[in-house]
Amino acid sequence: EAAKLQEHEDQQTALAMEAASAATRGFEYLPANPQYGQRRRNFDSISFDDANSVDVKHGESIVDRKSTFQAHAARVTHRGQVQWVLRTLLSERKIAGATHNVFAYRYHDTARGGVLTADNDDDGEDGAGAKLAELLSLAGCEDVFVMVSRWYGGIHLGA
Repeated sequence: EAAKLQEHEDQQTALAMEAASAATRGFEYLPANPQYGQRRRNFDSISFDDANSVDVKHGESIVDRKSTFQAHAARVTHRGQVQWVLRTLLSERKIAGATHNVFAYRYHDTARGGVLTADNDDDGEDGAGAKLAELLSLAGCEDVFVMVSRWYGGIHLGA
């Protein structure tokens, strides 16, 4: 019984050390479908910092012409939160396996005097990141990160 308890404690310690090591060295996301224009992403230790954690909401899946789409959103107020959300989402097996993970974000960076910081990425889905960013701007959305995951269903949806 004592040996089993010690073995369990050793396993827990090893897991904790592995997690701490990963947080120190960062995280590399390798896309599931690089043939569709996805690229590698490297995340540093800021993306593991619990101080940057925020609540991420996941929308219902939508199917359009055999492709499945799902939105994910979070309230963000600085770069660390953006990196934490992006790493957290891409660490989830289902999301990481999507054909495309398009995202855009906008927030007022208080560390830089409240300047609006915005960016997007189309993840190989031509122009989709810019269109999502434009939609956030037109809707007046601020302090938000939005990702739309697409699982390709075999039908090209347009230009």
